[in-house]
Amino acid sequence: MIMKKEVTIKDIAKQLGIHHTTVSRALHGSKKIKEETRNRVLQEAHNLGYTPNLLAQNLRNRQSRIISFIIPDFKHHFFSRLISSITELAYNNGYMIMIFQSNDNPYIEKKIINSLISLRVAGVAISVGLKTKSTAHFDKLKEEGIPLVFFDRVPVKTQYSTITLDNYHAIRMVVDELIKRNKKNIAYISFNSHMRIFKDRLNGYNEAISDAGLSYNRSINAKQIFINDGYESASLLFKEKEIPDAIICINDEIAIGTMNFLKEKGFTIPDDVAVIGFDDNPMGAVCDPQLTTLSQSIDNLSQTLFSLLIKQIEQKTEIKEDVILPLKLKIRSSL
Repeated sequence: MIMKKEVTIKDIAKQLGIHHTTVSRALHGSKKIKEETRNRVLQEAHNLGYTPNLLAQNLRNRQSRIISFIIPDFKHHFFSRLISSITELAYNNGYMIMIFQSNDNPYIEKKIINSLISLRVAGVAISVGLKTKSTAHFDKLKEEGIPLVFFDRVPVKTQYSTITLDNYHAIRMVVDELIKRNKKNIAYISFNSHMRIFKDRLNGYNEAISDAGLSYNRSINAKQIFINDGYESASLLFKEKEIPDAIICINDEIAIGTMNFLKEKGFTIPDDVAVIGFDDNPMGAVCDPQLTTLSQSIDNLSQTLFSLLIKQIEQKTEIKEDVILPLKLKIRSSL
């Protein structure tokens, strides 16, 4: 098959009998070019099927209108909803979105970073993978002058701007609500990770239990953060002499697995055991009973994240900002 020859600026210039610099300026909207000339260039570019080589332009200008997002997993509803919202914001503001999935793998993160540098993207937003313990590979972006913002899953310590959810106060709010409902044996199914999101939730739980003067304090770590892990973790809690009358879960999938165990063993939810999750997974709304969850405002998070990244890109500022956004307790029939 014969490949179609790529149309260049010089082809347009030759067809119109003008210098290729004039064509380039016309295509980029230069005010030095007369309106009549610009219209001729645009029409001829259309006639010839000219498509600008964005990569070549990025390399020449050492900048672009492309921003990249690195997320751990497309399948997670939180990230897919966030990217959908961000994409619309970017389009409305003249930017394009480039999305990569790390699969929670630091090696893949490193390869993505190297690719983004070669593509000269304007800025990068990253939610770090669960297995990423060192964030040194992200420093290459700063060396190349490419702004970086961490969001949601952020390192405990970092020199870069961050946007997180107020996980610490959110879980304290849940404990307070459970106590109001006369729950006294409040357990927590966590996940063992070095990330701030998991540490903040665990600290919030421990301090809320302590401040309330409750004698029962039981947290265990799920092996992973999926439904089957919730079932297994709940079964461990009920092998002990003193059992919970409420279980807070690190995410909604763990909570759904927990409810599956409770229903199988004949416990009534929420009378015998109340269950609360995190992240407002759509599955929670179709469970029986419907799952109470801590919900983040995707629109607020995406707007804040986009605005912070664009600010760093366009103002060329390296001032570190740490933004913390609230979560809302969405009460349903599991509480």
